[in-house]
Amino acid sequence: MNSRLNAIRLTPLLLGTLAASLSAGAHAQSSVTLYGIADAGVEFLTGAPNATGEATHLLRAESGGVKSSRIGLKGSEDLGGGLKAIFQLEGGIDITDGKSLQSGRLFGRQAYVGLSSRFGALTFGRQRVPMYDFSVRYDPLSYNTYGLKQTDAQFTGRADNSVKYRGNLGPVSIEALYSTGYDATIANGAQVPGEFKVGREIGAAAQYAIGPFSAMVVYDLRNGTSIATQSGKEQHFAAAATYQLAKAKAFVGYRWLSSTLPLDSSTQAHANEFWGGLEYRVSAPLTLAGAAFWTDITSAGQRPLYLAATAKYRLSKRTSLYTQVGYVKNSHGSNLGLNGYDTDVVAGHNQTGVMLGVIHYF
Repeated sequence: MNSRLNAIRLTPLLLGTLAASLSAGAHAQSSVTLYGIADAGVEFLTGAPNATGEATHLLRAESGGVKSSRIGLKGSEDLGGGLKAIFQLEGGIDITDGKSLQSGRLFGRQAYVGLSSRFGALTFGRQRVPMYDFSVRYDPLSYNTYGLKQTDAQFTGRADNSVKYRGNLGPVSIEALYSTGYDATIANGAQVPGEFKVGREIGAAAQYAIGPFSAMVVYDLRNGTSIATQSGKEQHFAAAATYQLAKAKAFVGYRWLSSTLPLDSSTQAHANEFWGGLEYRVSAPLTLAGAAFWTDITSAGQRPLYLAATAKYRLSKRTSLYTQVGYVKNSHGSNLGLNGYDTDVVAGHNQTGVMLGVIHYF
């Protein structure tokens, strides 16, 4: 009788223990991470247009001097046999006023879901194009505001309605992306029935990395975003390499651009770009870098030269102070500014800029 009573008393405890074990096991097989970056500072620019279009000086607060401010969620679930479900939702924030970036999208930086295994990852949604992944790795200035991404908008390209594959084969990693409509905010830029070329984007990249050396090539093709322009093409090809030697890392790169799409003041028909730079870790907290970017816009006879240098000092694993200085020499009416083409610079004017800020990762 006593043994039966003991068994009855123990049953709730055993059930509770079993439930806790199952819950712990389920929790161990899946995870969700909340993360973000808060980056803000002040910037001084010369050659900026005033209300009447004349070149003058500009002093302003700036968001994202080193890395664009953002907040995101990412997670995975272990499905067994090495297969995982993965997702990421990431939105850009202008920390100076709290507004969403990327044309007001809630998760404009990335929004995808997919599967990953030892054969690679296949994801669907709004994603970084291979040219973006390329520029992050091969910008001597570590993808700061002043640097490679300002010399070509596709270095920060993202594609709506896309499927992307990433895989590794020993020292070789590959990427491929296909979008049925790379920008859903443009009229007819999403997906038009019967017109498969409208807003289409195709990208591919391959990287080889072994020891201190790495090299990467990338190709990107975008069609026009209307039925009338869908046969037009904007093509990019880029190649770059890096070599690590003790505390120093050297960078060289090249980008080719050819476009038959209708042009505006911030686009080009044909251009070649060359760059080189050096990153040097002075000490554990202090890193210096400098780079030069020269573009030959053959379709317009313009040859802007972009020079920049950065210094970052780590206060902790999550918080750093930074400064960056830059100079752009424009020629024959080119309008490259330190923050990109046709942005905060009077065409044909040179520009000097200085930025100071703080960045925190969480």
